Amino acid sequence: MKKKTRLLVLLAVFAGVFLTQPLLSRVSVPPLHVGLLAIFGGAVTGNLLTQLGLAVLARPAGLAPTLYLVGAGRRVRTVRLGRCPLVLRTVPLPFLAGSYQLTPGPRWRAWTAVTAAYLPAPVLGVWLLATGEGGWQPFGLMLAAPLLELAVQAAFPGCPGWVVLRMPLASPAVLAQVYATPGQAVAARALEGGRIGEAAAALAAEPGNGTLTDGLFRVRVLLATGEWAAALERAERITVAAPVARVGWLADLVRAEALVCAADAGLLPPAEYLPRLAAAVDAVGDRRPGAAVRADLHRLRGDWEQAVKCAAPAARRALDAWGAADAACSLAAALQAAGRPEEARRALARAHGVLPGLARTALVERRAAAVVLD
Repeated sequence: MKKKTRLLVLLAVFAGVFLTQPLLSRVSVPPLHVGLLAIFGGAVTGNLLTQLGLAVLARPAGLAPTLYLVGAGRRVRTVRLGRCPLVLRTVPLPFLAGSYQLTPGPRWRAWTAVTAAYLPAPVLGVWLLATGEGGWQPFGLMLAAPLLELAVQAAFPGCPGWVVLRMPLASPAVLAQVYATPGQAVAARALEGGRIGEAAAALAAEPGNGTLTDGLFRVRVLLATGEWAAALERAERITVAAPVARVGWLADLVRAEALVCAADAGLLPPAEYLPRLAAAVDAVGDRRPGAAVRADLHRLRGDWEQAVKCAAPAARRALDAWGAADAACSLAAALQAAGRPEEARRALARAHGVLPGLARTALVERRAAAVVLD
């Protein structure tokens, strides 16, 4: 952490303690069972107030929803909610989450709508902390948790936290990198809903704008349709502008994904793809979305059991359709290489269910069949 960042964090903590001292002096500790119930209830209520507010105000804010998620854990089923998929997760808890893309429009409109969605829960939480007693105080404390969510999201351009805390002062160059085009919004929703052809048609109908988001979508659609060479060539041409340098590792992630598919399709020899893939994986680092390509690198190096260890949690944790299906394919390829064909078939079936028609699924199946024939 940079020295300036550490100083800002310390100042924020000091200011928070100073401002909340009058409230904390009034806190009474409830019985354990009451406190735990209040904490859970506050977390659920704060989540629902915020996420339902975002869902209702998404259109006025200029946010295009990509998917909604209900529950916790691994995704198990996708239900069509109009044109936007609703993903059901393994643990049926009353938690709601959404994924949105910011589209062009007046910045005051986006800021006002997103702030309005996040404001009710913290205001109610502070009021309960100040006036409540017993279990109402931990309940109110958890209602204020969306403020922490905003602070974390502020580092990621286009997220609600970034809209509230950074968008008002963002330069036109930053906004140009953040805004999603109509084709990108349609492609993201179509890919999430398993409509690969519709996603490809939406991107083909408009010229590329050279942004990181545009490059990412176009590479992944090319990979989804099995155009390995074109995907690799486009992935190498992605450039990361200064305004989005913080998330520039996404370019290395899609390069790694394209390299893996090109290697499995036999387009590149090991002497060429292994060092390039290793460099891309190193650039992604230990970030969670990079777990699947780390598993592929271990597999292509011959470390099959380590590949399985990396791919298994990646397949469980991925929430978007592309990430879940791609990780399931990585897991299937690792299991097949490790001599566990039955488990590999189950992983491929999971990939089929999440994103039907994904070209990588057929590629992994062909490689498995070739191994059997050998």
